[in-house]
Amino acid sequence: MKLPRLWPRTMAGQLIGLLFCGLLAAHLIALLLTSGGGEPIHALSRRQMLDRIPAIYRLAQIHPDDATLKVLDSATARFRTGPNSAIAALPPHGELMELHAALCARVGLTGDDVRLQRRDRDGEDPELAIAMRLADGRWLNSVQRPVVVNRSRWWRPLQFSIPVSTLPVLVIGIVFVRRILRPIRALSAGAERVSRGDYSAPLPLTGPREAREVTASFNLMQARLTSYIEDHKQMLASISHDLRSMVTSLRLRAELVDEPELRTAMQRTLKDMAGMIEETLRFSKDDAYDEPTTDVDLGRLLADIAADQAAQGRDVMLVAGGALAPLPYRCRPLAIKRAFTNLVDNAVRYGHCARIVVEPDGDAVRVLVEDEGPGIAPAQLETVFKPFFRLDQSRQPALGGVGLGLAIARSCVEAHGGKLTLENRNAGGLRAVVVLPA
Repeated sequence: MKLPRLWPRTMAGQLIGLLFCGLLAAHLIALLLTSGGGEPIHALSRRQMLDRIPAIYRLAQIHPDDATLKVLDSATARFRTGPNSAIAALPPHGELMELHAALCARVGLTGDDVRLQRRDRDGEDPELAIAMRLADGRWLNSVQRPVVVNRSRWWRPLQFSIPVSTLPVLVIGIVFVRRILRPIRALSAGAERVSRGDYSAPLPLTGPREAREVTASFNLMQARLTSYIEDHKQMLASISHDLRSMVTSLRLRAELVDEPELRTAMQRTLKDMAGMIEETLRFSKDDAYDEPTTDVDLGRLLADIAADQAAQGRDVMLVAGGALAPLPYRCRPLAIKRAFTNLVDNAVRYGHCARIVVEPDGDAVRVLVEDEGPGIAPAQLETVFKPFFRLDQSRQPALGGVGLGLAIARSCVEAHGGKLTLENRNAGGLRAVVVLPA
């Protein structure tokens, strides 16, 4: 389900939002339930009636004439006696039931001896008619105009109830939600480190039971990956030793061949074989190499690569507008250096020069390696990353290489959570685009 644009995207924000919406809904429901049956009588006005009406009832018992009661008339109340009740005998309902029971208890009457009727009037305050049987059989009839709660201002109770009840709950909720989500944030950071090849210490088991279970599973996965990498590394070391021993043995035997042409051909083949074996083993070791992850200045690293290449007489330059600002980056320095070195080697070998350009890209670092060569056919821009794949233009002994340079570079970049792509320049030549996450 697609969430509204204003709905928070983080788990903490959604939990707090749900808590707030639940509290607000509870207040509104309570307000609707308590305001049913017309506008309710204000609590202070009801208390005044319960104090005044029983007192006047006792006065009417002592002075049965209406002259005394007329003196007590006001704008909100009127009292008269008569032989009959001015209200029909109907059972009270709603809030009148509570008022009926309170009046009966205070004057000592029961049942039909106390009658109440509410009369709502359009645009004016309602009237409350009350009839009470006197001891001599007469009735005390009164009309009250109590103060009622104005339903058109329904929001007024919420002005007090929401801040008092909701704000403390939200403050406590924010504290505990942040505490609950702390292990999830740590797990996210740990997964990001592992994706870069940084197999650090196991994460601490904290937080709720579910978070501890997920963290324990992550630690187990990290331990298994570390064990697999160690086994892989030992296996590659053994294979490397055996293959080098076999190549050395073949070279010694080739020296014993009497025919010079045959001996030279065999030695050349063995040299190519040794180079291919070394490149293949190096490519395989990249995924299993346990180089520690450290903080480096990526700009300084690129400048060193350009300086080393220029010192060898190659046309390599780091392009920057003025002094290159420091680019702190956490990575495996040798792996990332090898990736850019391979890209520069390819640019110089097939494009005659290399220009390294560093561009800001939001939270990421974008590095371009450009050359002035013939470029690559669009259909082969992705194919050249396959191991041992070589274009026709590069199948020249003088250029060397076994078709692993770009594959190794992409493997190193992706091991750091980045992306490596190739594109042809409009002005001619090839551009390698490396995007590394911050």
